[in-house]
Amino acid sequence: MQERLNKVRNEIDSIDQKLLRLLEERLLLAEEVARIKERQDDVALTDPQREKEIFAKLRQSTGHKVLQAEVENIFSICMGMSKRVRIIRHQQEKNRYLPSLSIGIVGHGHFGALLSQIFQMHWGQSKLRVYAPEQTPDQATFFELADVCQSDLLFLCVPISSMTHVLQTVATLLGEQTTVLDVCSVKMFAVEQMKAILGEERRMIATHPMFGPQSTKQGTDFYDLNMVMHNLSAPAFVYDVVMQFWRNLGVNVVEMTPEDHDRYAAYSINYNHLMGRVGESIGLQTTPIDTKGFRVIYDALQYVTNDTWELFRDMQQHNPFAQEMREKVKVAMAQIEGKLTAPSDE
Repeated sequence: MQERLNKVRNEIDSIDQKLLRLLEERLLLAEEVARIKERQDDVALTDPQREKEIFAKLRQSTGHKVLQAEVENIFSICMGMSKRVRIIRHQQEKNRYLPSLSIGIVGHGHFGALLSQIFQMHWGQSKLRVYAPEQTPDQATFFELADVCQSDLLFLCVPISSMTHVLQTVATLLGEQTTVLDVCSVKMFAVEQMKAILGEERRMIATHPMFGPQSTKQGTDFYDLNMVMHNLSAPAFVYDVVMQFWRNLGVNVVEMTPEDHDRYAAYSINYNHLMGRVGESIGLQTTPIDTKGFRVIYDALQYVTNDTWELFRDMQQHNPFAQEMREKVKVAMAQIEGKLTAPSDE
């Protein structure tokens, strides 16, 4: 029996190797698809309708019930890899044609460091300058604040609670043609501060990258991630260049007003962070009997609790719709508790 078992295992290993070679061949063909599409105007990198048709044909091609049930899961992974290959190929080609700009970053925390890495990897023809108070200027990556503020694009990657002070500090150091971009997770407060301190005439763009080091796999994978953008007062060509950079990486750019952003965020991002902190506070942990639904919740909690309490407080305090959301959560919890403790109708 052991001899038979070893023989079957060797056959499985051989099939696995063949599958791997076929997957490599599929990815190479995906690159060819990207090269063909690059030569065509207004052709999308993905085709959802074709994917549905492929799933249907594949299900019809096998009589194995388990395989039929898992066809979409298996080939969604394959198609996801192909999409990433096409997007990477697309971004490498398109980003070569972006203008060479000087890019300044103020702040080198989690997101500032990530943004620095992204620009170094994907916008190499630009000159990057970073200011971080804790770093000694080396004239290679880190520079004095005055030098960084003379950049064509200046990204303020600082905590929301520090935004006012940082804006006051950089206000007199900015170059005449410098465009200031914030990356705050609350937009109305950030925009109000930028306008009040820098003046309405300053070139400004409001942004909120809806991702971080984990979700981008340290700046290497942007598939299906979102970036909110709103042009406050920057020239159209500057705004378009920044937007095109993110789109070339595969990011979904969502153009939205600061007010709409904060209203949506209160019931998505802020709510998610609130529930994550509740789970953390009650000591939520995995168990031997977890359902798939719980695992999704627990995985989401891990993302949320990796962020700082400073970010959590700032998001809740500076989003004008966040308190309304929290009050509704309190009312909902009281209503649920009331239903649980009310006498049975039976």
